[in-house]
Amino acid sequence: MEPPLKADIFIHSLAAENRVVLIGGMAIISHGLSRRTKDVDIWLDPMESADVWTSRLLHTAGLFPDSQFWSLAQRCSLSPAEIAEEITEVGVVRITGLDRDIDIFRRPNELGEESFDEVWTRSVRVLSGGIRLPDPLDLHITKANTGREHDLKDQLFLETLIKASFRERLAVCDLTEATSMFDRFLDPEVLQYARTNPNLGVRELARKYLHEFEVAGDPYSRDILADWKE
Repeated sequence: MEPPLKADIFIHSLAAENRVVLIGGMAIISHGLSRRTKDVDIWLDPMESADVWTSRLLHTAGLFPDSQFWSLAQRCSLSPAEIAEEITEVGVVRITGLDRDIDIFRRPNELGEESFDEVWTRSVRVLSGGIRLPDPLDLHITKANTGREHDLKDQLFLETLIKASFRERLAVCDLTEATSMFDRFLDPEVLQYARTNPNLGVRELARKYLHEFEVAGDPYSRDILADWKE
């Protein structure tokens, strides 16, 4: 058996005392997509301030003498004294000097610090070392609007997982759950999954959103509604 990577040991050490969520390529792989990735992206609990966040990160980094900090924005090394300002302005700092790089976020793409508790609670699996794997929809959000081709491919893969989950739940859930689901993700395809739900309120809510899509010019919604008989 190969010895564990130093980067993995670093992340596990960080997660032993702090809440850590796996994001990026490794999270996509953990959800089942076969693809390559060169580094590891994690979201470290934002905590109450950038200074506290930095102190927790520095504590773990101190256990790894080879680790160094790197600015992804400025493409230069960072001193420990510069990390709090960097993380406030950019939202991420890179750890180099190990066997692979680790990008550590306080503010991931398209998600604010205030979202961490919900993402942590909604996580679908606890991975090695106590790291959590976010649900496909939260992970999908972090891939939005980057302009990178591999992120688009990741989103398309995640959408298959999201829609499979919606297909299962919308057939049986109550109105409260359906409302919560639609607040997070709306798509004509998933709205039609509510057609067989025995709860009239769920069906009416789905039809309302389909009508909104239809008014906006979506032909797919028009066809679904034409075939939807109460």
